[in-house]
Amino acid sequence: MKPLKLTMCAFGPYKSKVEIDFEKLGKNGIFLVTGDTGAGKTTIFDAISFSLFGEVSGSNRQITSLRSDFSESSEDTFAELEFEHKGVKYKIRRTPPYERPKARGEGVTKNIADASLEYNDTIITKIKAVDEKIEEILGINSKQFKQIAMLAQGEFLKILFAESKDRTDVFRKIFETDIYNIITKRLVEKQKEYKDNLKELKNTFVTNSLNIIWNEKPEVIDRISSKDLNKLDIEEIFELLEKEIEANKEQYNILSEEYENKEKETRKKEEQIKKQIEINTNIDKYEKLIFQKEELLKKSDYIENQKSFVEKNQKILAVVLPKEEKVNELKLELDKLNIETENLRKNIEKGKEKEQQNKEKENKVIKLKSQFTEYRKIEEKYNEVKLQKIKAEKINEVLREKELVVESFNKISEQYKEMNLKYVEAEDLFFKEQAGILSEKLKDNEPCPVCGSLEHPHKAEKSDKVLSKEMLDKLKKDCEKKLAEKNSIKNEITGLNSKYETMLKDIDEGRESNFDLKKYLELLDKNISEIIKKTKSLSDACQKIYLEICDKKINLEKFDFDEFKLDFEKSVAKDKEELIKNMALIKELENQKSNKEKQFVLANKEYEKAYKKLGFDTVEEYKENVCTEIELKKKVKEIDDYNKCIIENKTILAELEKKIKDKQKQDINEDKKSLEELEKILSLNKKEIMNLKGIADNNKRMSTSLKNTSKELLEKIDEFVIYDELARTASGMLSGKRRIEFEQYVQSAYFDMIIQEANKRLTKMTDNRYLLIRKENAEKASDRIGLDLEVIDNYNGKKRDVKSLSGGEAFKAALSLALGLSDIIQSYSGGVVIDTLFIDEGFGSLDAESREQAISTLASLVDGNKLIGIISHVTELKDRLDKKIVVNKSTTGSFVEIEY
Repeated sequence: MKPLKLTMCAFGPYKSKVEIDFEKLGKNGIFLVTGDTGAGKTTIFDAISFSLFGEVSGSNRQITSLRSDFSESSEDTFAELEFEHKGVKYKIRRTPPYERPKARGEGVTKNIADASLEYNDTIITKIKAVDEKIEEILGINSKQFKQIAMLAQGEFLKILFAESKDRTDVFRKIFETDIYNIITKRLVEKQKEYKDNLKELKNTFVTNSLNIIWNEKPEVIDRISSKDLNKLDIEEIFELLEKEIEANKEQYNILSEEYENKEKETRKKEEQIKKQIEINTNIDKYEKLIFQKEELLKKSDYIENQKSFVEKNQKILAVVLPKEEKVNELKLELDKLNIETENLRKNIEKGKEKEQQNKEKENKVIKLKSQFTEYRKIEEKYNEVKLQKIKAEKINEVLREKELVVESFNKISEQYKEMNLKYVEAEDLFFKEQAGILSEKLKDNEPCPVCGSLEHPHKAEKSDKVLSKEMLDKLKKDCEKKLAEKNSIKNEITGLNSKYETMLKDIDEGRESNFDLKKYLELLDKNISEIIKKTKSLSDACQKIYLEICDKKINLEKFDFDEFKLDFEKSVAKDKEELIKNMALIKELENQKSNKEKQFVLANKEYEKAYKKLGFDTVEEYKENVCTEIELKKKVKEIDDYNKCIIENKTILAELEKKIKDKQKQDINEDKKSLEELEKILSLNKKEIMNLKGIADNNKRMSTSLKNTSKELLEKIDEFVIYDELARTASGMLSGKRRIEFEQYVQSAYFDMIIQEANKRLTKMTDNRYLLIRKENAEKASDRIGLDLEVIDNYNGKKRDVKSLSGGEAFKAALSLALGLSDIIQSYSGGVVIDTLFIDEGFGSLDAESREQAISTLASLVDGNKLIGIISHVTELKDRLDKKIVVNKSTTGSFVEIEY
């Protein structure tokens, strides 16, 4: 990545837009960023880091503090970087989150963070998408960029003191060693997979072994566990289980044979008892049926009498019943007509009363119209007066505002008058004082510049009270400012006068020359009060009339008289129509009633003729001697049931006589007791057999399951051993070996090359005193090694931790390591190209000789395509380096100059 142009706006100490064209510094070489403390040198590196990754170069600055304190509220804060990478040009722009004053009113406007990236014909927006793409393009993230490309102030030594894990993350991106990390993870996953699978299989085998039911449990069952299970245990369990299954089979066969013999004996006894129970039951039924037959014979004469009674009544009912039903039917119809007629008469009376009420309400409707019309007129009048009052109050507000402005004008006018008077007096004294100033320069026998006289008997004297020219000019400016303020207020008064006249024309009374606004407002208030009283009176009147008409309250705001009148007229018409309809209907009902009465008389005569013809003189006599139809049905059912019983009794007796012929009833209680004893013994035998069968079936299932499990179990044990060895080797977990992971082992080869290249610079910068080496041995047996650093001090031949180096020595070591890393990246780039190195401070900790050595080391890099930027206050560097970015600060913000 090589920067082409950096643009900052309202960023840090830079008030507005600042552009830095890196192309002016050339494609390679060293350039210096110099300037006063706090001018904004580090801010340039911050802007580059923020543009690329949304983070500043150091860890002590916050993104939310990037907004410039010098900037105007209209200025947007952003950083934009144009850079080249692998032949492609990119432009990335980011905006930090910040607050700025609102353009109008009080308070602040919050700007949210945003980002965009442009290259070729592609534009990417949104912070997350830009972050992902920039990391994909450069091949490193922000943290890694700070370790290999931008060595920030306060964080310079992190590349030297980084933990092994941090270097692993950096090298993974640079040298694409993630494949080795993936291999390690896959091996560990496989190890865990086989371990979990093996554990599950062992658990299954042990669980099934524990579920075997033994006559005598062997020792191996109590001994085995899923952790210690081995092949010998498996073979022993299989051998013992086969013997146990064979013993179960023999025991089951013996018990089954005994059960079959006992079951035959029980079934035979059960059949004998069943046959005797059937004989005893049939004999009991036969005896009951004989008794039933005798009882039925006793009832035969009664049934014959009932048959005669039924036949006689059926004939009577066939003649008289239809005529009786006709009479009852007509009587019901007459009763119904009488009720309907009576109800209709009541409705007609109510209709006539309502007709009279409607006539009275019609007069009230006319009265309501008059009152409501007057109410609406008064309401309109109220709205007109209310509008006039609002207009008048607004005029009054303008007058009050004008009074305040006039008061302010008078005050400013007085102030201006005093200031102007002081200025005129001071100006007059000033001009008079010029003679005193000239007199100081007059000498005898030299001509006066005013009158030419060679003698100067009465020189003007200089006063101490006269103002200087600067003070007089300031007083003049103050007067002019106060005059402008006075004129501004005067214009405001003119505007208020114009506004007042315009508003006054909007009301009729305003055209009068002697218009009194206060009296006008009082008159309006009086009119409004009278209108409210009148409105209340009319509202109460309308409410009272409406209540009398409709028996409910009126809502005058929503009331529509025409609609109300139309509904009222419809209601009156409906009531009248209902009355006419009912009066017509009652005549029709009376005609129907007269016809039904005639039919009833005729039907009653037919009914009387019928029962008299049968020998009954009165209706009462007929009803006493003839049963009802319901009673008749009961008697018919009684006769049918009797005949049915006779037939059933005869049929069943004939069947039972055949079954019990030559049979005797016997007591079976002793036989039942004997059968119960046999069934108890049989049940116990059956339970014993089922229990033994369950044991045998269980042991067979366990044998099958164990055989299936053991085959897979033995295979998984062998596979687990292979993957366990590989996984522990790749993850550095082999006991007795160095604890270094596969990826770190590969990366250590690259790291050795980086250290080798770094030492070429370090030995030069330290006069062959120091060498960096990769740490080979861990302090603790549990510590992992691979990418940790130590330093050899050639003065004493001892190794020590890099953190023990002094500030200047650590700077040299860190710089050497960064340059060595850059060299190896160029040789073994996995997509990462580092064309630029930024160094923020660090040179101040070096002596003159060390600085020269460091500069010489950096200068040796410029033969390639590398651009190196250094921030430093050191004076020697300013003289040593020609290419400079000079940052100047001022009271209105910093600005940048490029020297090349």
